[in-house]
Amino acid sequence: MDLGAVAEAIRDAVASICGDSVLENHAQAVQVLAALLRRPEVDRRELAMVFGVSLEQLERCRAWEHEGSCDPIFADLCRGDAVHTGNVILSRINQAAHWREEFRDMQGADDSCSDDDLGDVDEIAPSDHEMRGDGAFVDVTVACTATASARRRARALLSRHIDAHASLQHQLVRRLEQECFEAYPEDKAYRQCCRALAANLRRNTMLAAGFSGGLVPPQWIVLADNEALATRMGKLQRRAFRCESLKDAKLDDVNADMRRQFWAAARGTDLAPPPQNEDPLD
Repeated sequence: MDLGAVAEAIRDAVASICGDSVLENHAQAVQVLAALLRRPEVDRRELAMVFGVSLEQLERCRAWEHEGSCDPIFADLCRGDAVHTGNVILSRINQAAHWREEFRDMQGADDSCSDDDLGDVDEIAPSDHEMRGDGAFVDVTVACTATASARRRARALLSRHIDAHASLQHQLVRRLEQECFEAYPEDKAYRQCCRALAANLRRNTMLAAGFSGGLVPPQWIVLADNEALATRMGKLQRRAFRCESLKDAKLDDVNADMRRQFWAAARGTDLAPPPQNEDPLD
C-alpha cells in the first residue's frame, strides 16, 4: 500500500473505533493498529516502515503488557520499548488527522503569492541541542546548520515534483521543507534529506499526488523509512523476495540441496557446451 492509502485506512479505523479523528491514549492506538493489521492488503513490515519503527518494535506494541518473559529486566526493557513505539504510532496517527485540517486551511487561504515570497525563508534559531528524526541529539553549536541559501535551493528542488496551483504549491513546499529542517538541522544531513525526498517524489508519482492532494502528511514523508517511499512495484518485488527467502529458510539441509539442484537444472547450469565447428541447425 502507498502512503495515501495507509493514511485513509488509518482515518477510517480511528473514526470507527474512537468516534473522533484523533487518539488520546495508547490503548486506542493499539486497537487502531490491530484493526489495520487485520486488513488483507496491509503488510506488517510495510506498515512499520510507514511509522518509522522496526518490525520487532511493532510486534511489541501489539503485545502490549503481554511480553511473556520470565526475566524481569528483559520484560522491563520490552515494556519501555513498547511505550516508545506506542508514542510514535500515536503521534503518526494524529499527524494524519491534523494534516487533513491544515491542508483544508491551505486550500482556503489567500491566493496572493508573489515571486519575492517564494524566496523567503524563515530563519529558525535552533536550541543548543536538537534531536534529529532518527533520535540522535546533535550539538548545533558545533555542527553547521543549513543556511538560508541552501534552504531556498531545496525549496526550488522540491517544487519541481509537486503538482498544484501556485499558491498551494508554495505552501506545500514550504511546509515540507520546514519539516526537513526541523528533523535534520545539520547542513549535510539536511541536504541529503532534501535530495532523497526529491528523488522519491520524482520516481513515485503516487507519493507526490498523495502529498499534493492532502492525504500524506509531510511528517510521514520525512520521518518514514526509505523503503516506505518506494513505488508500488518496488514494494511488491520486495514482498516477493521476502516470501521466497522465508521459504528457503524453512527448508532443512536435504530439501535445500534438492532445491538447489532443481534450480541448477532449470537454468541449465551443468549442460555441456555445444561441440565446436558444428552447426546446431543442421
